[in-house]
Amino acid sequence: MGISAFVFFPLWIVVFIILLVILLLVFWVWAMIHCLASRMSMPEKLLWMIVLVLFSVLGALLYFIFSKPGGAKLPKEKQIKGKKLFRSSKNRIIAGVCGGIGEYLEIDPTVIRLIWLLLVFLSFGGAILAYIVAWIIVPERK
Repeated sequence: MGISAFVFFPLWIVVFIILLVILLLVFWVWAMIHCLASRMSMPEKLLWMIVLVLFSVLGALLYFIFSKPGGAKLPKEKQIKGKKLFRSSKNRIIAGVCGGIGEYLEIDPTVIRLIWLLLVFLSFGGAILAYIVAWIIVPERK
């Protein structure tokens, strides 16, 4: 038995690790899509998206354990008359997602962009995927 036996992992271990990583990535993306499509209020969705982006798979596990299945129950009139989240058409740099969140929360979009940039580094790029998903799902203000 030479050094090569200790240097190379057996092939089944490599395949197992690759399949596990793919499974965990699918679980994480599924949690993000479930969160965005749920009936939760926008602040709840934003909070859970931040948890999902920051904590990745652990955040997805926390989301499925602690989030309410139907979201917060609001009276019918509040559901209809509430603010809606749109991508900004005038305050955009890439797709208007951060500008739209800033307009929705009545915060300077530059602060949202700086927070998003911080999330990109803290989530090892997961916030980029969240931005692309928001770009696809959030409608543009006409």
